[in-house]
Amino acid sequence: MKHSDTILEKLQHGEFKLRKSEQKVANWILDHINETTALNITTIAQKIGVSEPTIVRFCRAVGCKGYQEFKIRFAEDLALGRINESINIQEDDTTETVKDKVAQFARAALANLDREIDTEQLELATHALINAKKVVICGFGASNCTAFDSFHKLFRMTAKVDYYPDMHMSAMAVGSLQPNDAIIAISNSGKSEALVSLCKLARINGAKVITITDPGSAVDQTATIRLNIKRQVNTGLFVPMSHRLKQLTIIDFLVYNYARLNKEDAQIRLQKTKTALTDLKQQHSMI
Repeated sequence: MKHSDTILEKLQHGEFKLRKSEQKVANWILDHINETTALNITTIAQKIGVSEPTIVRFCRAVGCKGYQEFKIRFAEDLALGRINESINIQEDDTTETVKDKVAQFARAALANLDREIDTEQLELATHALINAKKVVICGFGASNCTAFDSFHKLFRMTAKVDYYPDMHMSAMAVGSLQPNDAIIAISNSGKSEALVSLCKLARINGAKVITITDPGSAVDQTATIRLNIKRQVNTGLFVPMSHRLKQLTIIDFLVYNYARLNKEDAQIRLQKTKTALTDLKQQHSMI
């Protein structure tokens, strides 16, 4: 029998010794994976048809002190992508239920992200941005949306960032990078040959390569600094883009750590951008 390192995998493989009532709890949880952490102990007991003490006994049987600890560890398993990536949306679900399920899925996706990203690597990425004269942000396909959002966030803090949705323009920008400059390469799968080429070009020019991609992928192999997370494989009908939420949060880690270390300059830059937008809105309203 396979011995796994997560509660959910152990439940799936029957590795816990459970009483009949506790097994009933386990069976319900396995059938309602994406609902469990959204429910309190009273509600889940009612849905299963057992008492609250039975829920507590189940939690202890699987190595948790109580239901709260179980929910946290359950959410961490979700965040690490070790179980189903899809949401159990049913035709007879209400709009309220759909909202709750999607929100819970998003919370679970971010539950353990701070532990997935290595603090030392984040510090290196932050200082790479500080020391660079130019930073080019690249992402193609679905990652293009994340790349643009990343550019928008960083551009409010510093004028040194560039972003081009066109591959040829991106290539020219990366080709002009110099030592101590940087590229931020974003890719879910890490298989983009165009992005790999740009990262290699950046390395040839002596620039830092900061990757947000799948560990061990082709893009990852070009990295000098890694802010990587396991890729999202499933993109089916009821699979939210939780991976994109994680990518954007990683960029937030970088943006706010950069702002922390460049508070005065970032504050001045942010105020200028806000003033420009305010003036534009006032002019537009006058028109």
